[in-house]
Amino acid sequence: MMEKPDTDEFMAEWSKTHSHFEMPGAMLTKNGPQPYVGATLAVRGTLFYRGASTPEVREALCKCFDAYAAVAGDHLQWLWRDSPPSGPDKFAFAKAPELRSMVKKMGADDHFGFSYIGGDQPHDASPWYFNTFGLRGWAARIGTKGLDTLRFSLPKEVVEQNPTLFQKLFVEFCRLLKAEHGHGGFAMNLSAPRRKPNEPMEAYMVSKFAGLDAGSAHLIAGWPGKDVDHHVVNVGWLTAINHAMVEKVGGISALRSELPASWFAKYDYGNGLVIQAGPEPEIAPFELDPKPAMYVLPAMALKDVRLFDTDDLHYGSKDGEPRLTGLAAKEWFTRFDVPEEELMRYKTKLLNEPKLTKETTLPGGL
Repeated sequence: MMEKPDTDEFMAEWSKTHSHFEMPGAMLTKNGPQPYVGATLAVRGTLFYRGASTPEVREALCKCFDAYAAVAGDHLQWLWRDSPPSGPDKFAFAKAPELRSMVKKMGADDHFGFSYIGGDQPHDASPWYFNTFGLRGWAARIGTKGLDTLRFSLPKEVVEQNPTLFQKLFVEFCRLLKAEHGHGGFAMNLSAPRRKPNEPMEAYMVSKFAGLDAGSAHLIAGWPGKDVDHHVVNVGWLTAINHAMVEKVGGISALRSELPASWFAKYDYGNGLVIQAGPEPEIAPFELDPKPAMYVLPAMALKDVRLFDTDDLHYGSKDGEPRLTGLAAKEWFTRFDVPEEELMRYKTKLLNEPKLTKETTLPGGL
């Protein structure tokens, strides 16, 4: 086993020949680094919805994938299926059955989980990623707590070159799925079949950049004893909240007052609204500015509907590697909170942050 390098030194050396935000597998475990992509930077959306065991919602998910695949094109290379009722759990994308045909053959009680990814190897992390995970029909029928999830992502460069593409997909998917809530922004995508050994890299990067999403969506959606059904998990560049949440935070008039239109767009998606904070996602380096006003202000405005009673975001540490558990997880959930008496300072700070433009917002905002 090779000697473990210093993380910062290794990343500096790695970035000379690789993308700085594309890291080797199991980098921070005793068995790493390994020769595959374990984690990579992406702009990712996470939606929480209901009804993945029903034909109507499954068709809506197929429509979401149709729209995503039209953008991804040849970048998708692999399909992983979670506990499929028949057939293999892995396909090369070019040889995979069409999603709609697989869905139509599934019963309501079959496990519903699909992960489409890019990458040269099937276990590589990729910024091209589309994943959905749903409760089995029997679990939904008996009232099991929890929500179904959709995650999708695009490379940072694609979002930069197409400044309304991600918002369009996010809002449309919210509309199709009648999302309860969701969020979008920068994230570290981890290897789909090898998530556990790559969680330490996510924990490390989260300690460097406050603007990163974290955790496994379908594990969060099923946290026992946590009211994920009625509370947003994260506040980021894009934040979706349903109508009940809008009313709980004072209604659209209160949101317009706290989140001025020059910096915050609001889009109706039918079951709620999406808030866009600024023209593009912010990664918020801790060394420079871990509390941009465009994230602090919505975090505080949505405080009454945010998740605070949290659980671990990662599996436990085995050899002292970083993990988002205990206090580290709690600190991630509250990283954009400030004392109420400091809010005015952040409203002033907002004046120096990038404003929205016609080129970076969708038409028809509220």
